[in-house]
Amino acid sequence: MIEGIHLTPIGDGNVLLEPGEGLDPSNPESMVAPVLEFLQRHEARRLVYDLKSIRLIDEVYYSWLTKLYATCRIANVEMVTVNMQPAAAYALSLTLSQSPPFSCALDIHSLK
Repeated sequence: MIEGIHLTPIGDGNVLLEPGEGLDPSNPESMVAPVLEFLQRHEARRLVYDLKSIRLIDEVYYSWLTKLYATCRIANVEMVTVNMQPAAAYALSLTLSQSPPFSCALDIHSLK
């Protein structure tokens, strides 16, 4: 069990990550290793990060996402975010100077 994160294998090497109330994006180091262990234990090929409950992606949250992405990449696991709220996407686009390193999809059903 990882504080603030719910991980669920959803088949075909996919694992769904749903952030919860207890997620503290300011301390990514405490969460990255347990997530990586879960992914390796379930032989994941893709981490699907559900952002539907995240209303704002600020610099701290974006840093958490990029650190998790880097960890996934090291483990040869693709990371895709889904269900990003329009307001969060707009606010994020105003702060970024380049595209995010991770993939973004409209929703989980649009993934191939």
